[in-house]
Amino acid sequence: MAWFALDDGFDTHPKVRKAGNAAVGLFVRLGVHATRHLTEGHLDGDIVRSYGTEPNVRKLVSVGMLHTSGHTCPRCEQPADGDYVIHDYLDYNKSRAQIEAAREAARKRQQKGRDTARSNRNRAGNGSDSGSIRSGNGSESERNRTRKDPLFDDAPAGHDDLSRRDTHEGATVVPSPPLPSHNYDGADAGGGSTGSSAAERDAFAPTPIEVDAFQLTDAMRRWCAATYPGLDVDHSTAQFVSHYRSTGTRRKSWPDAWQKWIRDDAQRAQQRRPFTQSNVIALPGQTQPLTGTDAKVAGWLAIRDQLRQQGDSA
Repeated sequence: MAWFALDDGFDTHPKVRKAGNAAVGLFVRLGVHATRHLTEGHLDGDIVRSYGTEPNVRKLVSVGMLHTSGHTCPRCEQPADGDYVIHDYLDYNKSRAQIEAAREAARKRQQKGRDTARSNRNRAGNGSDSGSIRSGNGSESERNRTRKDPLFDDAPAGHDDLSRRDTHEGATVVPSPPLPSHNYDGADAGGGSTGSSAAERDAFAPTPIEVDAFQLTDAMRRWCAATYPGLDVDHSTAQFVSHYRSTGTRRKSWPDAWQKWIRDDAQRAQQRRPFTQSNVIALPGQTQPLTGTDAKVAGWLAIRDQLRQQGDSA
């Protein structure tokens, strides 16, 4: 999927104000069309006229957002007779070669992921790696120990790959539109289903890992202290690790499992909390106070006797 870029000053640009909303809406549609078909800003005249009215097309040409054949702009190529070209398109958008190269790289990454998932399933079926996975000494466990959950990672967020803001060499850098979340079960807006096979879904699915990969971070301590003050986070975490280590259970996200454990632990502690003095009534002649239902019944009987005494004295 490619993107037609507009910078954050587009809405107040003098050309945009002069062209008006209707003509600008036509311009955006034409830009998306050119990006989808990788024309590098060149537009067929019939497409332009089918998208908008002649007055709006003339407005875009008059303000310099579109060029016709024979234009005098030194930075833009000449379109064919009857066609149009978007002004400075390649200053803000990637070229056809760049987009095709990025798509080919993405295709190779997806194929590598599918091959890796298929290989992992084959090894799991043969049982050749089951011992090393359970032992926690293999390279897979070492990688798992370095994983961090984004909810509790104290490190600043960032990206290792190039941003979508990168354009061709020497081009002006402009903000990119928000990126959609990946949907490996559906199709792209431009058509063509991607990631719909079970193998591709498996390639991007998180891998269950052992509890030895779990680490209690400072951010998780702060969350526990703010949410459940008074709870012994170290004791609860030790119980959590011991439980899952003894059972050999594996989870895809240990921080999520830890959060659930802490919530349950706090609830159990609340339920184990002893009755307060307001819920305890000591009857005459008793050394141990009554609790629970007995205390409630005794309290009602005491209130009844008090009311009777008040009635007799009246």
